[in-house]
Amino acid sequence: MSNGSLRVCILTRSDIIPTDHGAAVKIVQTAYSLSRLYNQPVFVVVEERDHYHRFYQEEHTIVPYSQRIRAMEEWFPLPFLQRFSERICAKIGYPKEEYFLYKPQFDLSWVLRALAVGRAENIDVFQAEFPGYGVPAAIASHLLGMIRSWKGGRRPISSIVQHNVEWDRLAEFGHRVSSIRMMEVYALKMVDEVIAVSADDKRRMVAAGVDTQKITVVPHGVDMRRFSGGDGEIVRTEYGISPQTPVLIFHGTLHYWPNTEAVRFIRTRLLEPLLAQHPTLKILICGMNPPLEYSHPAIIFTGSVYNLEDYISAADVCICPLFAGGGTRLKLLEYMAVQKPIVSTSKGAEGIPLTGQMIISDTAKEMIREISYLLHHPKKQKELGYMAKRFVSTLDWDRVSEAYVRLYSGLDRGKDWSIPTADIEAHLPSRLPSKDRTLLLLINKGCNLRCSFCDLWEGKEQLPLNAVYPIFDDAVEIGTKVLVITGGEPMLHRDVFSMITAAKNRGLSVNMTTNGTLIEKYWDKVIAAPLDSLSFSIDGLEDVHDVLRGQKGAFAKTISAIKRVRSELSVSCSIYFVATNQNVHQLKDVFDLACDLGCSFDFWPVNDAPELYITQPKDVQKWKEAVSYIALQSKKVYRNQAFYQDGMRYHAKLEEGRSVRCLGLIDQYGITYDGWLLPCCVWGKDELRVGNVLETPLRTLWKSSEVQEHRTSLYKKGCNAGCFNHSLYEFSASTGESFLVEKEEEYVEKSTV
Repeated sequence: MSNGSLRVCILTRSDIIPTDHGAAVKIVQTAYSLSRLYNQPVFVVVEERDHYHRFYQEEHTIVPYSQRIRAMEEWFPLPFLQRFSERICAKIGYPKEEYFLYKPQFDLSWVLRALAVGRAENIDVFQAEFPGYGVPAAIASHLLGMIRSWKGGRRPISSIVQHNVEWDRLAEFGHRVSSIRMMEVYALKMVDEVIAVSADDKRRMVAAGVDTQKITVVPHGVDMRRFSGGDGEIVRTEYGISPQTPVLIFHGTLHYWPNTEAVRFIRTRLLEPLLAQHPTLKILICGMNPPLEYSHPAIIFTGSVYNLEDYISAADVCICPLFAGGGTRLKLLEYMAVQKPIVSTSKGAEGIPLTGQMIISDTAKEMIREISYLLHHPKKQKELGYMAKRFVSTLDWDRVSEAYVRLYSGLDRGKDWSIPTADIEAHLPSRLPSKDRTLLLLINKGCNLRCSFCDLWEGKEQLPLNAVYPIFDDAVEIGTKVLVITGGEPMLHRDVFSMITAAKNRGLSVNMTTNGTLIEKYWDKVIAAPLDSLSFSIDGLEDVHDVLRGQKGAFAKTISAIKRVRSELSVSCSIYFVATNQNVHQLKDVFDLACDLGCSFDFWPVNDAPELYITQPKDVQKWKEAVSYIALQSKKVYRNQAFYQDGMRYHAKLEEGRSVRCLGLIDQYGITYDGWLLPCCVWGKDELRVGNVLETPLRTLWKSSEVQEHRTSLYKKGCNAGCFNHSLYEFSASTGESFLVEKEEEYVEKSTV
C-alpha cells in the first residue's frame, strides 16, 4: 500500500446521482476531492448489481461488473439472504423506509461486490458511508487482505463515516433503539477507523464503548468555488420578487422528518408574526418532496434545484429551525459560503463550532425577533455574512478531504479537525513551554474551613458531573496534560472521585488541592482514586494556621492526613503556603516541616487581601530572611530569588495598579464551577472571564478571536487582578522576558492571529 496514492472504494446508498440531498453531496464531493488529492480514481459500490461508479478529477463514469460477478450474485443463497435481510431489519427495529441503509450488513452480495471491486481496482481503503455498510467493508477488507498476504501484500483499511449517530437520531423519532445501538456499535468496533462529523457525535460513540483514539473528527465541507458565485437576481426575476422584498430561505430533503417539522414551524409559528412586521416577505423553501399542506402565498416551494447557490444569494437571511436530527448541517455551510447571515436553533447548528458567525435562537419568539432585526439592519447582515464566510473558508472539500488522506496515511489518528487552526502563540517570542498545559478546575464553592483571605467557602454551588465529561474531552483535544482539581474544598463535591477517574481515563495527570481535613473521612475513596498527586494548604504552625483557617484543630487534621498518605500511598505530596503579615514569621518553620514530611514546597504572597499584604518593614525583613534560608536548600527557589524579592515590590505597589504578565490561556487556564473560562485561578475577578464552556465548547473558545485577544493583552499589557505565584517566574523562564510591566510603551506590539 502506497501512502502517496491510495485507491479508495466507497460503499454507500444508491441515490447519490443527482446530488440533490445532503448525503449525496457529501459522498460525491468526498469522492471527487480524494481523486484529486490522490490523483487516483475513487470507486463507489452501491446496491445496483450491474455496475459501480468511478469518479476521477471532474469525471463520473459507470463501470459494469464482469459477467462472472453478475453470475455469482445470482448464486444461492445470495438472493435469499438479500430478501431475508429485510426481515432481520424488521426484527431489529429499523424504520421500513430506511431498510436500504441497514440491509447491507446482512447481505453477502455486498461483500461480493466490494471484494470484486477491491481486486479489480487494487483498492487500499474500503470506506463505508453510514454504519450499515461498515460490516461488508470490514469483511471485504479482511478477505482481500488474506488473498494479498499470499503474495506479501497488505490488508486494505476499513472505515465508517458517521453522518449521524444513527441510534440517537432514530431515538429522537420515537424508535426503540437498544438492538439498533448494539448493531451500530458492533460495526464501529469491526472497522479499523471511524470518522465522525462532529465532536458531539464522537462523545456519544465513546460513551457507547468505542475507543476514543479510533474516532477522528472530520467535519463536512462545502464547494467554495460553486457557492461563492451565486446570482440571486436570476431567482428573484424568475419568481417576480422585487429587489426591495425581504426574502428568507430554508432548504433540505423535505420528506425527511426533521426538515418537514422545520417547514411546519416556519408556517405555523414564524410566518404570520413576520408578515405583520414585513408584509411583502417571501420565504423560499427548496428541496424535493415539499409538504404542500403548509402552502401559503408568502411561501415559495421550489422543489429540488440544481443552482442552489443562486437561491441562497437571492435571500436576505437564511434560517435553520431544526429541533431534531444529527450530524453537521451542510445547509449551514452552504449559507456561510454564500456569505449570508444565519438564524438557527442550537440543534440546527449542532456539530459546528460557534465563533459568532451565526445567531442562535431556540424559540419562535426569539427567532422572530432576530430575523426581524436583521431584515431592518442590512449592515448587521453584512457583518454576520463576513464572519460566516471567514469561518467556512477553511472547509472547502479539498481541504477537508486532506484529513482523510492523513488518517489513511497513518497520521493524526483521533484528531478533531473541526477545531480552528489559529496559532495561539503567534504573539509570543520563540520559547520553550513553561510546563505541560494545565487545567485548573474549580469544581465547587463551599468549604468546611473559613479562611480569612478567601471567600470560596461561601455557598454550595457545584459543577455537575455530566458537564465535566465534555470539558475533559475538549481539554485533551487542545493539548492539556495536567488537571488540578480545586475548590472550595473539592472533597465536599459529591462526584469528585468520579471526576478523578474520568480524567485519568482520558490520560490526564490529576492533582487535587485540598485542606486535608477530610482525608480521613473519605479514606477508602482516596485509596481507590487514581490520583497522581495531592497538594495540601498549610499557612503556619498550629496556632497561626488554625486562626487563619478559622477552625481549631485544622492543623492537626491536615498533618495527620499528610503522614497517612505518605506512609500508605504512592502519591506525591506538596505543601502550599500563602504568605501574609500574620504568618510570614513562620515561613521558614513550615518549609522545614514540609521537608520533614517528605513533601515538596511552594509559597507566594497572598492575593487580593490588602489587609494581609506584607508591607511593614519587619514583615518584609522576615520574608527576605525566609527566602534566603529556603534558597540554600531548594534549587527552584535559588534559581528564582529575584522573583521572590519582587513579591514585596508587588505588594508595595498594588495600590498603583501594578501589572504582571503570565502564560494564562496558553500553558495554563482555569474553569470555574459555573463554566467560566479564565487565564488562571484568580477566581473572583469578573474581568478575567473570556467565555463560558457550558455555553460554547472549550475547544471552540480556545481558538476564538476573543480569547486570542485576551492572550495578547496578557503579554503586552499584563493584568492587575492581584496574583503573584509560580506562573510569573514560569513566564520569565519560558520567554526570557520580565513578568513585571514597568511601562506599557516598553513592549512593542507584536503580530497577532
